Amino acid sequence: MSGQIARAVEAGHLNEALPPDLTEDVAPRVGVRNAPRQLERALVQASASLWWERVWPTLQSVVIAVALYVGLSWLGLWTLLPAWLSIAAAVGFLGAVLWLARPLLSVRWPSRADALARIERVSGFSHRPLATLDDRLFDVGDTPQTRALWALHQRRAREALAGLKAGGPRPEAFRKDPYALRALAAMLLVVGFFTAAGLHWQRLVPFASSADAVSAAPLRIDAWITPPVYTGRAPVFLTGASADLRDTDQPVSVPEGSELIVRAQGVSDLDVQLVGAGGPASMESGPETAAAVSLRHVLEVSANLEIRNGGDLVNAWRISIEPDSAPSIRLLDDPQEQFSGALKLSYLADDDHGLVSASAEVRPVRVLGLDRKKKTRPLAAKPEFPLSLAGGERKSGAAETIRDLTSHPWAGSKVDLVLSARDHAGQAGYSTPHRFTLPQRRFSKPLARAVVEQRRDLALDANAQMRVVDAFDALMLAPERFIDDTKTYLGMDFARTRLIAATSDDELREVVDLLWDLALTIEDGDLSLAERALRDAQEALRRALEDGASDEEIARLTQELREAMNEYFQALAEQMRQNPQSMQPMDPNAQSMRPQDLDEMLSRIEELAKTGSRDAARELLAQMQRMMENMQAGRPQMMQDGMSQEMMEALNELGEMIQRQQELMDQTHQFDQQQQQNRSGDQQGQPRPGENGQQGAMTPQELAEALKQLQQGQGDLGRQLQQLLDQMAEQGMPQNGELGRAGEEMANARDSLGQGESGQALGQQGSALEALRQGAQGLAEQMLGQGQGPGMAGRQGNPQDEDPLGRPRRTEGPDFGDRVRVPDEIDVQRARRILEELRKRFSDPGRPMLELDYLERLLRRY
Repeated sequence: MSGQIARAVEAGHLNEALPPDLTEDVAPRVGVRNAPRQLERALVQASASLWWERVWPTLQSVVIAVALYVGLSWLGLWTLLPAWLSIAAAVGFLGAVLWLARPLLSVRWPSRADALARIERVSGFSHRPLATLDDRLFDVGDTPQTRALWALHQRRAREALAGLKAGGPRPEAFRKDPYALRALAAMLLVVGFFTAAGLHWQRLVPFASSADAVSAAPLRIDAWITPPVYTGRAPVFLTGASADLRDTDQPVSVPEGSELIVRAQGVSDLDVQLVGAGGPASMESGPETAAAVSLRHVLEVSANLEIRNGGDLVNAWRISIEPDSAPSIRLLDDPQEQFSGALKLSYLADDDHGLVSASAEVRPVRVLGLDRKKKTRPLAAKPEFPLSLAGGERKSGAAETIRDLTSHPWAGSKVDLVLSARDHAGQAGYSTPHRFTLPQRRFSKPLARAVVEQRRDLALDANAQMRVVDAFDALMLAPERFIDDTKTYLGMDFARTRLIAATSDDELREVVDLLWDLALTIEDGDLSLAERALRDAQEALRRALEDGASDEEIARLTQELREAMNEYFQALAEQMRQNPQSMQPMDPNAQSMRPQDLDEMLSRIEELAKTGSRDAARELLAQMQRMMENMQAGRPQMMQDGMSQEMMEALNELGEMIQRQQELMDQTHQFDQQQQQNRSGDQQGQPRPGENGQQGAMTPQELAEALKQLQQGQGDLGRQLQQLLDQMAEQGMPQNGELGRAGEEMANARDSLGQGESGQALGQQGSALEALRQGAQGLAEQMLGQGQGPGMAGRQGNPQDEDPLGRPRRTEGPDFGDRVRVPDEIDVQRARRILEELRKRFSDPGRPMLELDYLERLLRRY
């Protein structure tokens, strides 16, 4: 094509050489008017995009400011602020909008050149081909050759229109909002729209009054009752969909202490009253505005709830209060003294909504060694200590606590024990006072007893300080006779020095504790101190488990308990090594326990605590504590040989008394049978005993003499028992209540025999015999360690104590007759009725001979 144009130019025939279509395009006026429609549309679109990119960043700031104003208005901001502050805030918002809209005044519509440049940039054109379409030739160059070249250039520019693109607007307005306030504005709009239901236009006015902003009729009233958290019950909704499912004729029942909450929106004059037995009561107002009211009230009594708006009744409910009963606690058994002297309490605590804590208080009744007529200055307060609670969420049920109170000066005195329990509402329940003797530790060494006595005097009255110093001077006067080793002498000298230097009650209390430690060291070395440290570690771990301590605290206390247990076993082994003669024979049927077993239990306790099973960990700790108490019952006892011999003699004498009481009971039974036979003979008109040669019966004189002998024998046995009790008291042996009861039953049996009531005396003798056996058994357990000494092992039905025929074997030690159950009075009366029925049937000649022979064999031994 180029060659043809060149040759045509040389020949002067350019128009003939060009094609017809090209000749038409080479018109003199080729410009904008000839631009394609596609380019025109692209120019309009590009201009609009450029205009929007210039306007929207500024317009977005204005929209955000307006949205913030509208959202805050719908949320009721102006109703919470004073009128002047609301107006000032609205003016501030208006000023901010005008200031943000200021750049809009300088925005102009984009020029054609700007639009073409945008299209070329978006389409990826180079060398500005679209601008070529607007170019034109100068008149000086209007030659055929020039027009031909210009037409070729224009045609190529039009061919570029095939890939023409205007592109969409990209304002990148986010660069003007670096803090993303647009998201906050959108959220306020959405939440405010639903909050201001029906009040959208009213709330937009910042200086509108509260009365104008609130509708005259209540728009929404919400009421519900929230029970206390400790009850574990869900809230009760008085309004809403769930309230429609409740029977309106039935009152709403909620626990005492529940909180009533009423919230109203759009209420002009809200009046909420509780009409009960005490008259109407207004509710306490919470946060209140012109558009919303919140009222709260704690429900204590049943009442009728009424909600009124401007005097008109809106809603009403009957509310029934379930009273929160005070907790209850009582002893399940009498306080039991453990072998170590510790006090074991078994009790039952209960509450309708669960317990928070329980405690025990010991009150004095008659303190030994305390002169009530003198003005004293006691150093020891009354014992008060927390009690363990049962497991579970409510912590109600049976539980037990072991507490060592032997170090208290009231030990050995009559006291009253009062248990108390407290619930979540702060209510307290108390048990009936239980009177008993507070257990005390028995010291076998005279020096330890002397130190404890002086400590007791000092603790009961601080005014006895100098008298106790004089007593220590006397004890230390001849150390070679009263003090065994240098360690004990140095300890007593140190305690005496501290006692002399003490000038306040707090210092004297420290001396009291020091004297107790000194007495324990004198008695059995470091064993008692290690035992006390072990109890303290157990109590600390138990409290931590109950209080929900952290896993780190549980691990630390567990390690301390493990160390205290190791020290206790070391002290126990050292005592056994130093006193091998005090070892008691071991029961072959007793279960052995190794330190490794206890260590595994501690590890298990720690694991349970970490996994959240605190109740199981507490129960396992209680089991370990009981195992330790049982183990202490089997440890060597530092008992004097004289005391052990005296107690053995007392046991032997009790065994003889038991046999004598059994004989008296048999004789009384035979006498009662003889007396019954004489009475039946008189009623049937038979000859009196001794008349007409009748043999085998006793005369009235013989019966009277036999009754007198029985009475005398019973009286002598009672006096013998009382003498034994007096001797035991003089020798410092523990008092036994069962033996005292046996003496009372013996006296009653003696009086009944004196009145000729042999049947009544028989039951009283059985009670005395049972009490003698229990008292002797208890005395033996105290001496030999819970029945683990010679002749005591296996008394709980051990199969090795029976021969192949099931008969009891002969054992060492006194025989208490506890292998044969003693019939009580009811059993004796039942046996008598059976015998009478057998005799009645045997005297009937009309019965078959086989039955009569059987009855004769039954009655032959009676």
